[in-house]
Amino acid sequence: MKLTLFFATLGLCITVVSIAMLYLRHTTRQVISELCQSNAGAEFWLRSADILAYSGSLMLVLIFGNATTTQDWVEVVRITLILTLSGLFVTVMFVARNVWKTVAPQTGRPT
Repeated sequence: MKLTLFFATLGLCITVVSIAMLYLRHTTRQVISELCQSNAGAEFWLRSADILAYSGSLMLVLIFGNATTTQDWVEVVRITLILTLSGLFVTVMFVARNVWKTVAPQTGRPT
């Protein structure tokens, strides 16, 4: 049971991150391609964001998740979602902050 719950939390984490990254991919590619003026540069930054999102979320789930000590599926799913979404939030915030630092001076807006 514990092993099944452990792998279920990892699967849930990967699924949630995949959905979020697929949702953001098209718009993020357009913005970063425009800023980099290169598809290769945009691809690098998109892949970097993917790695940040997956590794950050998985590390949070592995470190703070309690899939091996708790038998209550609902509680484990709740904690897994909180940790996964926290990892995504930090990743999106990091990317958005760096894009904003580049875009704001170009548009004349204060940083």
